[in-house]
Amino acid sequence: MVRLKQRYILFDILYPPKAEPRNSSEREVFESFHKSPEDALLRMHRSSPQSIDGKSIIRATRKAIQDHYGEFGAGAVGQGLMMKYFSNKTSTGIIRCGRQSCPMVVASLALINCIGKEDIIIRCVHISGTIKKCEEFLIARNKELMIKLGHLQDDKNEFNNILNAFQNTGDDFANVKDNSEDEDED
Repeated sequence: MVRLKQRYILFDILYPPKAEPRNSSEREVFESFHKSPEDALLRMHRSSPQSIDGKSIIRATRKAIQDHYGEFGAGAVGQGLMMKYFSNKTSTGIIRCGRQSCPMVVASLALINCIGKEDIIIRCVHISGTIKKCEEFLIARNKELMIKLGHLQDDKNEFNNILNAFQNTGDDFANVKDNSEDEDED
């Protein structure tokens, strides 16, 4: 019996500024967007509105597959496409699909540019064979993102101090082990 292999696609949703700002607050956001990479990163990451949920993303993905790959694509993906996790607060999700149809799903996610009335960019961040590895990658990526934005600078310094302490302890262990080997030889 052959086991069907799955792939898990970790994605996040970005919200770009509107190209044609209509009021002063939209114009201010558009003008401040290019000032620094951290500012652009903060502007594009935000929580998703209630209108964007797992079902609407799967529906938009199936529609994009149908539009760009036709009946062949819709049949290849079939019922294997499933939303395993989606958080409106972080605008991050995990989709499960078949191994053969994974490139088609990734391409169709990249081709989605709006859901409902929201202009969005869906960015595939990681592809894995297990959902656990996707979760671990997401945790590590979020830590790096927080450090990059400067929110966890103190935690980073504390982590480096702990790491140095363990490395120093490892050196002491190596010396003890070497001494014990010398005693055995006598």
